[in-house]
Amino acid sequence: MVQPLAAAGELQQDLQRELTYDGLRAAAEAKGSKGVRRPAVAATQTADVRTAYLEGRSIAALARDHGVSRGAIRTAAPTPQPASARPGR
Repeated sequence: MVQPLAAAGELQQDLQRELTYDGLRAAAEAKGSKGVRRPAVAATQTADVRTAYLEGRSIAALARDHGVSRGAIRTAAPTPQPASARPGR
């Protein structure tokens, strides 16, 4: 008796989530945007951040200078893979 009720509740929750997502997407398209979050580090600053990082500046120092989180700096200047982790070598 409980299992069919739980299944119906789960179905209702899935339907509500899907309808909410569809509504948000439609509203974003109507506004002319993609509905995604903007990056914390502007596209104009990304090249500068990458260059400074490759020159040896720390992630924490770059985050302080640009007023963003360390995670935002890691996203803008991804750490290069070590040579041993590259495929085909």
